[in-house]
Amino acid sequence: MALIRFSAALVLGLVCISAPAMVRAQPRDPLPRHAVLGAAAAPDPGGVVVSAVVPGSAAAAAGMQRGDVITSIDGAAVGGVSQFVDAIRRRPGGSPVAFGILRNGAPQTLNAVLGTAANERDQGFEVLYESITVDGTLRRTLLGVPTGARGRRPAVMLVGGIGCFSVDVANSPEDGYRRAIDDITKAGFVTLRLEKSGVGDSQGPPCHDVDFDTESHSYEVALEALRRDPHVDPAHIYILGHSIGTAIAPRLAVAHPVAGVIASEAVGRDWFEYELENLRRQLVLGGDPPDLVDAKLQSKERCMHQLLIERRPEAEIERAEPDCKERNAIYPVIDRYVQQVAALNIIEPWTRLSVPVEVIYGTSDYVVARDDHVRIADVVNHAHPGNATFEVVDRMDHALHVAATPAAAAENFAKGTSGPYNTAFSAAVIGWLCKHERCS
Repeated sequence: MALIRFSAALVLGLVCISAPAMVRAQPRDPLPRHAVLGAAAAPDPGGVVVSAVVPGSAAAAAGMQRGDVITSIDGAAVGGVSQFVDAIRRRPGGSPVAFGILRNGAPQTLNAVLGTAANERDQGFEVLYESITVDGTLRRTLLGVPTGARGRRPAVMLVGGIGCFSVDVANSPEDGYRRAIDDITKAGFVTLRLEKSGVGDSQGPPCHDVDFDTESHSYEVALEALRRDPHVDPAHIYILGHSIGTAIAPRLAVAHPVAGVIASEAVGRDWFEYELENLRRQLVLGGDPPDLVDAKLQSKERCMHQLLIERRPEAEIERAEPDCKERNAIYPVIDRYVQQVAALNIIEPWTRLSVPVEVIYGTSDYVVARDDHVRIADVVNHAHPGNATFEVVDRMDHALHVAATPAAAAENFAKGTSGPYNTAFSAAVIGWLCKHERCS
């Protein structure tokens, strides 16, 4: 299983309704807020089928109902959920849209006026909706600034996990990233989140077409923008890497001066080895007998070698070996993304970091291993004794939520549910930051 960023934002068919913007507009920002419909969609042979409608939303006002099959948007055929979501999000809020639908097999047209994405707000700080330019297109940034802050402040930039989720989540107050960033900002730090290419307000190629190197470059641009921000002390910037973000964060820190790195739910070994170990862990957790575990690992190794090492197209591999569809078709990104990750020496940049490092592991994470976190800390300390600390957060899953055990976390994911945010993660991050900086 790949390092997936788990949250409600992963349900890409849900184009949420929003309230009017609550945070002051940024007149210098040329990037408009994206539209929202307020309907959840699932795949259907005719287009997409509406699985839920949010009361009071644009979808509800247009008369959309659960079970409607949406076949077209403004006359253009709908090819699937991702295309449907992109077609909504790439319009500005307030846009009129005509939906071609089938209701009980009969064609109809529903006219809607799309809503506008809500802005996040919190009494303890302000969220500034700004943008940066990456390869000639604009990307949305969310800059958290403590209320009443004077002068330049230390800052934290989030580098998140794999996949095309949004970090602009006004309607998901329990989202793990949002909760962590909220708490860090309230502690007195400026914080930065970057919306990926083609997600939310961001321009650029569709997220699913972006490779690892290109995504890494966008975070590099964001880091330099944060360094120039008038709210920020450029000598006191920290990078918080989570999931596959822990493969990006140390590389950024080696190439650009930062004050420290936090790595949570990390990979600390080369990707091919990680994938095999991760599959074994999850098969054992699922109760597979030992001989079946090893048989599946042999199949996984063969399929992955063709995809990641030989770099053969996934579709070509699966035509020759249908079993590989189960083994390889697990990534919410294009082949080139994981092929570039597989080519990395994952641990190498940690050997060159001379700044403080905090490594955090949640005991209910079934996606990554405790040993990898210990290894990262040991590697940093071998090169620079005392620079790294390792901390365990009890009952925390990969999505930074509470789960009693790894098995419970896996079951939650299978059901599409999660526990509450694990506030001990914020305490660990802020406790470490406050050893190095003045906190509110």
